[in-house]
Amino acid sequence: MKAILICNGDAPSKRFLRKIVRNYDVIACADGGANIAYRFKIRPDFIIGDLDSVDKTVLNFFREKGTEIIYDSDQNSTDIEKSVKFLISKGYTSIDIVSTIGTRVDHNLGNLSVLVNYHKKANLKIIDEGSEIFFATEKFSFVANKGDIISLIPLGRRAFILRTTGLKFKLKNENLTFCGRGVSNVAIGRKVSIHIGKGGVFVFKITSERL
Repeated sequence: MKAILICNGDAPSKRFLRKIVRNYDVIACADGGANIAYRFKIRPDFIIGDLDSVDKTVLNFFREKGTEIIYDSDQNSTDIEKSVKFLISKGYTSIDIVSTIGTRVDHNLGNLSVLVNYHKKANLKIIDEGSEIFFATEKFSFVANKGDIISLIPLGRRAFILRTTGLKFKLKNENLTFCGRGVSNVAIGRKVSIHIGKGGVFVFKITSERL
């Protein structure tokens, strides 16, 4: 089952979000993400979090519409993490996360940590109108368009890359360190594969239409 999670970061365009939500089995909001859903006239199935960011009028509106409100007071995890954990517990194995990135770098890094900590339990992606972010370990493949920008950023100081296919600048049997070398590679076909021998990498895909 496939879920979309609307968060409280920078909102995409109304047209984009209203179009893509049709592709999911369930719509969830992480706390203040419900404010975006309300503005865009999208009714979520769930609102999850400690409810300190969602407008009370919005919360009451969706409650009356039948949205299930999941209150989680845990202050040791973010609302995105609470939401991902909840959706996984409900059996959702593919979760796309939108409006995640904002102006605070610390929040952005915290949100990226969810990809790391839960990637073995569900297929997680952070998406917006022109890009996607994954976290990859071992062997990982995804669809791209020719000309898409693909950046590989290792978690920690380095990751050992056995090989890549589908990229203009190939990596084979070498350490990819935490530096600029993995930034702005280019997809040369429809399928990109990364085979990682040790460690993990964040994969940033920026569509060529956005460039």
